Amino acid sequence: MEMVKRQRTDVLFPAPPKVVAFDCDGVLFDSREANIHFYSHILEQVGRPPVRPDQVEFIHMHPVRESLIYLLEDGPLFDEAFRYFKKIDFTPFDTYLRMEPGIENALRFAKSHFLTALATNRTVSTLELLARYGLRKYFDLVVSASDVEHPKPHPGEMDRIRAFFSVGAEEIVYVGDSTVDEEFAANTGVFFVAYKNRHLRAHYYIDHLKDLTVLLESCRSESANGT
Repeated sequence: MEMVKRQRTDVLFPAPPKVVAFDCDGVLFDSREANIHFYSHILEQVGRPPVRPDQVEFIHMHPVRESLIYLLEDGPLFDEAFRYFKKIDFTPFDTYLRMEPGIENALRFAKSHFLTALATNRTVSTLELLARYGLRKYFDLVVSASDVEHPKPHPGEMDRIRAFFSVGAEEIVYVGDSTVDEEFAANTGVFFVAYKNRHLRAHYYIDHLKDLTVLLESCRSESANGT
């Protein structure tokens, strides 16, 4: 199905969706401030200045290893920083996280009517974070960068989701907010919903998570009507 740069009011899905998959950072949580503090703390430990504004977008979208290589380049400083990362307590940085408005209502609706998954470039902190904010119960499957050989935009995480639920790509709705998510969706052939980012190529755009509930309700209506 071709991705479009315009919003459509009559969405016709290629097949009745069975799975709704979500990105984590930028969709479940506004995590930019948390990421800035987290990586600036690591940089301080290895004697480097804090994260610059022009570096924020990259570290927001990529897992820790790739982000630290981006910030420090591959070498002794990266090795030192990555060793330090492995023993960090993430809890202090989670105080800078903010749940996106309407996320619990959207997750509750999705869980009530569809199978649900999380596909994230977070690593070991993922399950702890979901549990702390009471969101783990909304996901039938959680796939993080720790669970696959290559993180998004490589299709590995979506391959895990498809295999777990025994569904085709055309039966999955994926909600993301970044260029990594855009490429991930293109690489896997799923129906891509872009959240708060109309610069992405997507099948549908939403500016608030209540709009996702409206879209998912239309999925159910299409299925009920046989369209």
